[in-house]
Amino acid sequence: MSFRFVFLFFVFSSGMLYAQDSTSVLIRIHENLAPSGNFSNVFYMNPANLPFARKYSLSELSAGYSATSQETNIQQLGNGINQFMVNAQSYYKINSENTVIGRAYYKNGKRKNVYWNESSDYQVVYPYVTADSIGGDISFEEYAFKGGYSKSFSKTIIGILADYRALLEYRDVDPRPKNTVSDLKVQAGISQNIGGHYAVGSSVNFQKYTQSNSLKFFSELGAPAVYHMTGLGVYNNLLTGNKLSSFYDGRGYGINLQLFPKDQNGFVLSVGYNHFDYEKIMTEFQNLVASGIVEQRLEGEISYLKKLEKQVLGAKIQAFYTDRTGTENIFDNKSTTSYIKISEAAKYTNQVSSIAISGLYYIPQPELSWSVLPSLQLKKIAEKYVDPLRKMEVTQGTGKLDFSISKLLSRSLINIIAGFEYGWALDSKMDLSDRTQNTPIFDVLDYNFAYLSSAYAKVNLGGRWDYKYDSDFNFFLKTNLDYYNYSKNKNNTYFQMSIGLTF
Repeated sequence: MSFRFVFLFFVFSSGMLYAQDSTSVLIRIHENLAPSGNFSNVFYMNPANLPFARKYSLSELSAGYSATSQETNIQQLGNGINQFMVNAQSYYKINSENTVIGRAYYKNGKRKNVYWNESSDYQVVYPYVTADSIGGDISFEEYAFKGGYSKSFSKTIIGILADYRALLEYRDVDPRPKNTVSDLKVQAGISQNIGGHYAVGSSVNFQKYTQSNSLKFFSELGAPAVYHMTGLGVYNNLLTGNKLSSFYDGRGYGINLQLFPKDQNGFVLSVGYNHFDYEKIMTEFQNLVASGIVEQRLEGEISYLKKLEKQVLGAKIQAFYTDRTGTENIFDNKSTTSYIKISEAAKYTNQVSSIAISGLYYIPQPELSWSVLPSLQLKKIAEKYVDPLRKMEVTQGTGKLDFSISKLLSRSLINIIAGFEYGWALDSKMDLSDRTQNTPIFDVLDYNFAYLSSAYAKVNLGGRWDYKYDSDFNFFLKTNLDYYNYSKNKNNTYFQMSIGLTF
C-alpha cells in the first residue's frame, strides 16, 4: 500500500520541481482543455508522438469522489459504483528534444449489486467468469502508474511507454471472492519527419495480464452452487459445484501506423491491429485449462483539422471491428482424480463493429472560446453460443451534440460543458433455442437484452473553475453530472466532483 503513495508523491514533487512553464498556468490549462487538442487520439497512440500532443507543460494533482446509480445495466457489472480517487499526472517538455509524461492514481470504492459474476474485469475476461446466484456488493482497491519518454533526433523521434495496473476486489460476507489483477502494458514507437509539415509513425505494444480468483463460504447453513460460465448464460456442467479457485493467464500484442501533421493542422490517418488471448485455469484441480479466449481488433481513423485565423474546423471518421472467440476444452472424466483432455470446441463468438462520424467547430479566442461537436455512431453486436444454440444481435444508433464554453478572466478560468445524446436500437433480436421455462439465468439474459436494446436520452452537464494563485500555480474545482433516461422510465445517473492543483 505504501508504494503507491510514494509514487504519487514522486510524481507530484517532480512536477513541482520541473514541470513549470514560463507561460501562465491558465493559458496552459486552456490549451489542455481545448477540444481541438483532443479531437484525434493519434498523438497519444504512439509514445514517439508525445512532443506534438501539447505545446506547453502541465502537471496536475487531484482528489475526487464519484457516485453512479444505475436502474438498468449489464447485471454482471452491478447497478452502481461509489469510489474515492487520488490522481497525479504530468506532461513535461524538458527541452526541444526530450518529453516525458507520468501518471499515478489510487481508487477505493464499491460496486453495488453485482450478480452472476464473481470475477473482476468483466469486460476483459467475459464470458468465462465464475458465478453464483447470490452475488452482492464488491469492495475494491485499484492503483496504477504510467511513465513515458520520447527523444528527438534530427528527423526521427523514438519513444517508450510503460503502464501498470493492479486491482484487489473482495466481499466480507458469503459468497466471499478475493480477486487480484495484474495488468502490464509496454509500448515502443518511432516517428519520422516527411517534409516540414507531416510525420509518419509506428508503434508496437505488448501486454501481460493475470487474474487470480478465490471464492469462499463460511456459513454453516451451506453454500450455493458455483458455476463457471461459458457464454450467454451457459455454464460448464463438469466444473459446476465446489471448484472455487481459478486463474486467468493472458497476453496481448499490437501494432499501429499513423500519418499526421506535426502542428495538428491537416489530415490524420491511422490504422491499428491488436490481439489479446487468455486461458482460464482451474488452480485447485491440477491446473486444468478449462477454456480460452482469442480476441482480434482492427481500428482506423481518418480526420481533418483546419486551423484558421479565428476558428478551427474538424471532421473525423472512426471505425473498428472486434472478433472474440471462445474455445472450451472437452475432457474424459472417468477418473475422479484427474481429467484428460480429449478435444476442444469453439462454441462462443462475439463480434462488434462500429463506424462513427463527427465534426468540430471551435472558436479559440483566449478571452472567450466555445465549441460545438456533433457526432453519429452505428454499432452492431452479434453474440452467439452453439450447443445449445443461443444468439443475441443488437444494432444501435447514437447521436450526440456536445457544447463547451471557456471564459478567461484576470485570475480565473471558467469552463462549462453540456452534451445531449440519444440512442436507439435499429434492430434487436434474441433467440434461446433451449428455453423451456423462466429460470434465474434466463431472467439475467432478458434483463441484459432489454438494457442493450433500449432507447435512451442522455444529458451531460459539467463545469470547472480554475483560480491562479500565482503565475505557475493554480487551484481548481471540477464537477460533472450525467443523466440517462431509458425506456420504461428507468434512470441512470453519474456524479463526480474533484479538487486539485495544477502547475
